[in-house]
Amino acid sequence: MDEVFEVEDGQVSKIILPGGETVEIDGKITVSKLKEVAREYGIKKFIVENTDGQRLTAADFPLQGTVYIKEYNAAKF
Repeated sequence: MDEVFEVEDGQVSKIILPGGETVEIDGKITVSKLKEVAREYGIKKFIVENTDGQRLTAADFPLQGTVYIKEYNAAKF
């Protein structure tokens, strides 16, 4: 008898960019994926927040779910 394989339903995560555009990611979001998406959309410096508005750090990744990329503009003296 032949072995039958089944594709699991993939978990989709979302990166929401400034302006509201959404980028869907298969599986978990990694820091390298965040940087890749930011670079693709012309964002040079950014912070990342979860849906509760809490700032995330590199230690919080990989992460399954939805995150927001927010452009970071340092104060100029």
